[in-house]
Amino acid sequence: MRIAISGASGYIGQHLSSFLEGKGYDVIPLGRDLFKEDCFDELCRCVESCEVVINLAGASINKRWTEAYKQELYDSRICVTRQLVHAINTRSVKLELFISASAVGYYPAFGEYDEYHDCRGMDFLARLCGVWEEEASACSSGVRLVITRFGVVLSEDGGALKEMLRLQRFSRVSVVIGNGQQRFPWISLFDLCRSFGYIIRNRQMRGVVNLVSPDLITQKQLAHTLARADKIRRIIPLPKFFFRLKFGEGASFVTKGQTVHPSKLQESGFTYIYPTIEKLMNITDHHTVPELDVKRYMGRWYEIARYENHFERGMTDVTATYTLLPDGKIRVENEGYKGGVHKKATGRAKQPDPKNNPGK
Repeated sequence: MRIAISGASGYIGQHLSSFLEGKGYDVIPLGRDLFKEDCFDELCRCVESCEVVINLAGASINKRWTEAYKQELYDSRICVTRQLVHAINTRSVKLELFISASAVGYYPAFGEYDEYHDCRGMDFLARLCGVWEEEASACSSGVRLVITRFGVVLSEDGGALKEMLRLQRFSRVSVVIGNGQQRFPWISLFDLCRSFGYIIRNRQMRGVVNLVSPDLITQKQLAHTLARADKIRRIIPLPKFFFRLKFGEGASFVTKGQTVHPSKLQESGFTYIYPTIEKLMNITDHHTVPELDVKRYMGRWYEIARYENHFERGMTDVTATYTLLPDGKIRVENEGYKGGVHKKATGRAKQPDPKNNPGK
């Protein structure tokens, strides 16, 4: 399958291209020159040769939003998307799938939202996302359209997280923005790339899809987790106006935040490799420990396995989930990845008979 990607030279585009190529797809980058007025025929030829088109084009939001830069944010998204949709609609053979990026900045900073809420914010980013999505929605009705609303994409090798860790390690201080109670919708770069592969494979995925982690953290929780990862004890609040001085109106994305749920991904069975910020930063997650009813398990022992588990051979990111059932048995769910493919097996453990079947 051939996949055309606009914005393939960007941070996310480079990683997504490498990920898809690793899965055996033939990736065709759509460079900026193809979106010049005199190159439209060439753009059409590139699109004509592909089954899937992914639109990631757009100037970075991580700069100060002057009036001139806000116009660049607009043009780099709206104009490119408009041309791309025009090229898709002129195809002689209908495209199978068009995935166009957007952002969770579409939603208001108050309330909780998933893909089934059609509620847009009123600030510049929300209006920009609204127009951006309208342009993408103009593609032919016969094309499967998916609009992916990104949270903040986190990876230690680039983007926002790399910059946060660089400043933290230099100053030995972790920073909380304002009171830190604003939500921080995020997703790991690896899970974002995997979600694109998942959307391509699953034809039932269509419409708006929120690409965020199910871990609904606040900005304060993020700061504390990053501090733990680097063994930093000093955490200080910085007033929001510092960020407004640096980013202008663009600071609203981190000073306000949105509470966003990835309902469609979760309902369809998508599995996150990094579902929590602790997992991403390789820190043990203790969130559920206070809720553990130890008395249910005291004085009991269970036999989980007495022979080597062949299911786990050659697997990575292996996890086991144990659930105590009403009949006294334990349901064991093993999950992991083998060759990049998600595998899952479910079994049961029980209290063994120490006299007749003692185990080993």
